[in-house]
Amino acid sequence: MHRHRTSRYRAMHPGMGPSRWQQLQQRSGIVLLVLAGLVTAAMLIAAPRLYRIDQLDKGRNAFMEAHWVDFEAVERHWKTLPILQRVRTGDEADVRKFLVDQPLAVALLDRFDDRRLWFRQGDRLVEPRDPALAQQYLGWFSHAEMAQRFEWNPPKAQDPEFGKVATVVLLSDRWLVIKRWRPGSPEAERELSAALEPARALRMGLVRETDLERYDLKLEPWGAEPNLQVDPERLSTLPMGSATKTNAFGDGWMLAGVGFDHEQAVFRKSLKRHYWLASGVSVLVGTAILLGMWLRHRSRRKAVLDADRLASMTHSLKTPLAILKFRCDSLRLGRLSPDRADEELLKIGEEVDHLTTIIESGLRVIRGGGPSGPRNQATQDWFQGVADDLRPAFELEDRELKLHLAEEAGHAPLPSLRAAVFTLMENALGHGRGRVTLETWRNRRRFCIQIKDEGEGLELHQLKALGKPFQRLREQGKEGFQREGQGLGLSLLIQVAEQEGWGLTFSSAPGEGFTALLEVPAAS
Repeated sequence: MHRHRTSRYRAMHPGMGPSRWQQLQQRSGIVLLVLAGLVTAAMLIAAPRLYRIDQLDKGRNAFMEAHWVDFEAVERHWKTLPILQRVRTGDEADVRKFLVDQPLAVALLDRFDDRRLWFRQGDRLVEPRDPALAQQYLGWFSHAEMAQRFEWNPPKAQDPEFGKVATVVLLSDRWLVIKRWRPGSPEAERELSAALEPARALRMGLVRETDLERYDLKLEPWGAEPNLQVDPERLSTLPMGSATKTNAFGDGWMLAGVGFDHEQAVFRKSLKRHYWLASGVSVLVGTAILLGMWLRHRSRRKAVLDADRLASMTHSLKTPLAILKFRCDSLRLGRLSPDRADEELLKIGEEVDHLTTIIESGLRVIRGGGPSGPRNQATQDWFQGVADDLRPAFELEDRELKLHLAEEAGHAPLPSLRAAVFTLMENALGHGRGRVTLETWRNRRRFCIQIKDEGEGLELHQLKALGKPFQRLREQGKEGFQREGQGLGLSLLIQVAEQEGWGLTFSSAPGEGFTALLEVPAAS
């Protein structure tokens, strides 16, 4: 005997869920949905920040392009060495003019006048008074000459203030000049004033490349307006600004520039406006996605439920209508006595009322949704009533219907269970042969309902094909189908059994008939 289980029994009492396997499937689907939701939420949350960063980068690039000439002007002034004649006393007019124009020059070496070394003292040049410093500067001059470059920066091994003060040694035909940029010094302020004249379009300063990533820098008073030079903390944190690498100031130094305070305020407002605009778009997109998913889920669920309920309702009307037709034909042909005719008319009226109730309740459920119905006890008398409603159809086909009903009862929605039993018995009547047996018994917490016929039986592949919509069996060697219909009865029954948690098993073999076993919860 071949067996094909289409639905596995699982206890579904009020307040309890589906089986563990279905719970696992549901949880897996929920986990995937949650992961997708988290990824989408993360993208929507990150989108405004990424958009703000993109606008910040675009603003800084535009700032750099607009002020590239100013960057070049500062670097060019740092490397400029004006013409200076021979120095005799150090306070000549051209010397004073030279020192005013070059506020960062600290020492000069005359290559033609016995390599005479001069130190800057205010607005004049004097003889060196610090032998150690003089020796250090002479060493720089020697290395610069040996390097044979127009500009030379002392390495870390030769500069005690490396990384704190930017230094350059400039070479010309007659003079070697040392310039030192000490951030925050008045000389650096005058250097920027001279380099950025006549228009001061930005504020500038030197910053170490490693300081651009630091968050523990200290705000310096000399870095605030109206000063033109900016401290490293402001250079690394103000949004409207840019920094560029250059070799003119030595290893590790970057020349940076930022906008003035009023320009920073305007740029901050623009960034804030873009951020909130992007945040609003993200919220709208997220809300639209959630609303669309909810509406789609609701509409699909309602459409599926409405289609299943309508198909189930129309299918459940088929057998009662056939019974009504049989009774009407019996009355029309005058086969019954007057008393029996009156009794049949009363039954017809009751059946019409029953069909009306089924249609009204089905339409009410389709229009308003709702559960399949309350669970009641399917007792021995209830099964007897279902069988009595089908007996006229069996008598019409001259088929025997035998009952073996247990005293115990099942616990299920009676309209759904009635439709299920009707479908199985109608299937046995329409597709089977010989006697049809309806048997019930209790097996622990399950209530078993078995309907068996004595037909020719089915092959294994035919048994597995049962329950597929529009699946009908052909008779071997003949054209057409064995029976009329669309094959929807068992398909709807399997769906109902799956939704209600019933067990449904089909068993058959060639020459051994067909058996359907329906398992529902037993009444306590």
